[in-house]
Amino acid sequence: MAARKTTVRKKTKARKKTTRRASRRKTMLARLEEELPPNLKEFSRNVERRLARLEKQIHTARKDARRRWIRLMREAERQLGRLEAEGQKQWRKQTTQARRDAVRLLRKLEKAIEPAPKKKKKAPARERKTSKVDA
Repeated sequence: MAARKTTVRKKTKARKKTTRRASRRKTMLARLEEELPPNLKEFSRNVERRLARLEKQIHTARKDARRRWIRLMREAERQLGRLEAEGQKQWRKQTTQARRDAVRLLRKLEKAIEPAPKKKKKAPARERKTSKVDA
């Protein structure tokens, strides 16, 4: 008896699967038939409408992409300008520092090359005049 029940169950499952598949096919077919218009003229109108809508969407997507691209290009130009200005600033700073160092070195060199100045002889100390308080 147990074997009989299992075989019956298998048969019902198989039947259910086939009925489900058949019903899916029917529903898919029914859905397709619903979507398709009854005549070719109406079908071509639907296709034209959908194509026009799609073209508009493509057009707006291109506009948006173009705007984003332009915005990104402007931002990149600004950043490049900032970097260039910063580079110029650093370059000037380095060149002024290099000039200062060169002047400092030249002064040291001049001092090293320059003959030592002659020392002036000190004049003998003079006697101070004292006031005539005694007389």
